[in-house]
Amino acid sequence: MGKIYNMAFGVYIHIPYCVKKCPYCDFNSYGVGRLVPEDDYTLAILGELDLYRDLLKNVTVTSIFFGGGTPSLFSPSGVESIIDRIASVSSLSPGVEVSLEVNPRTANLEKLRGFLIAGVNRISVGVQSFSERKLKVLGRINSPHDSETILKAVERAGFVNFNLDLMFGVPFETLKEWESDLRKALEFGSTHISSYCLTIEDDTEFATLYSAGKLPLPDEDELIDMFNLAGNLLEAYGYLQYEVSNFSKPGFECRHNLIYWQGDYYLGLGAGAHSYVLENNPPWGVRFANIRDPNRYMKAVKEGKRPVDFLDILDRRKVIEDRFLMGLRLKEGINLRDISEKLRVYLNRERLDPLVEEGFFEVLNDSLKVTKKGVLILNELIVKVLDALVYKE
Repeated sequence: MGKIYNMAFGVYIHIPYCVKKCPYCDFNSYGVGRLVPEDDYTLAILGELDLYRDLLKNVTVTSIFFGGGTPSLFSPSGVESIIDRIASVSSLSPGVEVSLEVNPRTANLEKLRGFLIAGVNRISVGVQSFSERKLKVLGRINSPHDSETILKAVERAGFVNFNLDLMFGVPFETLKEWESDLRKALEFGSTHISSYCLTIEDDTEFATLYSAGKLPLPDEDELIDMFNLAGNLLEAYGYLQYEVSNFSKPGFECRHNLIYWQGDYYLGLGAGAHSYVLENNPPWGVRFANIRDPNRYMKAVKEGKRPVDFLDILDRRKVIEDRFLMGLRLKEGINLRDISEKLRVYLNRERLDPLVEEGFFEVLNDSLKVTKKGVLILNELIVKVLDALVYKE
């Protein structure tokens, strides 16, 4: 059994159930009303944890994240049993970050207090908007009042660290409407705000509407204005844009998501969850994904099988590409000296320097960082950076 090195390590728990599937969502989630098979699914998560005892005994868990779906449909006792089992099969770091996503319609003050007692210390509220119009377009079950009520309850329950999600680029949205959302969000004193642009994902209701010409979206210039407005306004109120879509007060960056962006290891539990670990000694690690269907997932675990649907043994090139794909999203960028020493790769400066001169990148203290100008075309720039990589033997 390969040892997980002494670095950040996260455990992600996927709760795939929602009251109703949102029309833009391509996550592995299922609208089931409130008839959630919590007991059976929790038993499956606990069973899956037992199947990874040999791996987990070698790690110190620095973050736990309950995502979905809608984890707040589960009870505090169910969540607590999972946290306790993780603690029993591995070591938890002092001050381990334990996050749980909440839909405003599926929790209240009492339930939030229960989550806090259970060991959750960070809440992420899926607000998306404080506009009734936008929420209706997005097919959300929560109202602006629901969001305001739960955000006040989060603080009353005793949570110091909490995030709220906002979405821009919604059909017919104006810059003024987006500014109203941002200013309303600032009233609640959250330590973290995520600002996502609506994207049209394949195999969603929105994709069908968009292809039929029935989903008019803001144009590229309007989206750029919305993106810049978020950055300028939130930074003016003391939030740091530490990642393309994420802002936090100093010291309140989401540690779990930093694991993904910094190329650290994590174990995903639950239907459709993804993992990246060192196991059985492949030098560059393995990525794997669980069975997506919750019933098939639970059946596999009950039979004592790891519920893996897909596994990819990584090579050095793939690890390097992933490191640039994810790391360039961070404000801190990529440490070129570190990459060169650990992964034996460097950038052809004849290809990189023109991008620096055009103001898309800056190189400071051996770190390659995307500028605010570059962020607007980040995907295009990443392709150029990958083309400029030179691999050492």
